[in-house]
Amino acid sequence: MKKTVVHILSTPYAGSHYLSLLLGSNSGAIHLGELFHLQKGIQGAKAGLTYHSSSVLDGIGPNDIRQVYEIISGRVGPEIKVLVDNSKKISWSERFLDQPEFPQCYVHLIRDPRALVRRYELRSRWRKVMRYRFKIFRRLPALRGSIFLTPEPMVWAYTWLLQNQEISAFFRRHQANWQLVTYRDLACQAGAEIERLMQWLGLTYEPGQLEYWNFEHIGTQKANYEWVKQQKTNYFDLRWQTDLPKPIQDRIVRDPHIGRYLEGLGLRMVDNGLTRGGPGSALAAAPSAQPATATR
Repeated sequence: MKKTVVHILSTPYAGSHYLSLLLGSNSGAIHLGELFHLQKGIQGAKAGLTYHSSSVLDGIGPNDIRQVYEIISGRVGPEIKVLVDNSKKISWSERFLDQPEFPQCYVHLIRDPRALVRRYELRSRWRKVMRYRFKIFRRLPALRGSIFLTPEPMVWAYTWLLQNQEISAFFRRHQANWQLVTYRDLACQAGAEIERLMQWLGLTYEPGQLEYWNFEHIGTQKANYEWVKQQKTNYFDLRWQTDLPKPIQDRIVRDPHIGRYLEGLGLRMVDNGLTRGGPGSALAAAPSAQPATATR
């Protein structure tokens, strides 16, 4: 039986592991994590990621990476119909467009740019900032006249814009079968969002999959968020609300380039993130969850 491959495409720090674990906790699906690391073998995963030992992934490396979905399909049972790959990278997904034996579906997971600016600012280096200024200069013509004078936080906001625009362009270019999910809607209304995605993937939604910590998963795991599993809780990360200066938040909200892109996707900013819901909808009106207190 054919296995459907669902690729999660997103920027870094958008919550792709969280989404993948929720999807992969369904009895008809499996979380595989960031499979692109297998190009260097399991030991090639970046710092902060771990693989749980499993015969499903053992031995897969650079020599047979093009057959990764075929190999995995042969190692899992017939009840598994959906393989969840949260590699996030367009370049990785493009490698498998010519494999019709594995129907390819895509989820565009998008997180509020204010959250991403906060994360990039924490690791900011002068050389890295300049590199991204040049990248934006080359790829976003509308910003060429101003990008080298733009304050650093807005460089990261436009990096977010560029990365997400490239995902949208990939879908248009390949007429992809895709769905849009925001991190905020997933955190506030996980049941509704996961049910919607499971129906799209042809599987029956199982409420128990929201408690993903009750399942053994074989793919990459986020070591820094093991505390979430141990506390058996869902964590809604809103640290940007307090860590990112309010003038920067306001400038991002008002930025016309970001605004036009969000409008084209049918998204809008609310006080705790991005939502697909219009004014007065259940999604937009979801309560503003607060971050759990823990050392991260």
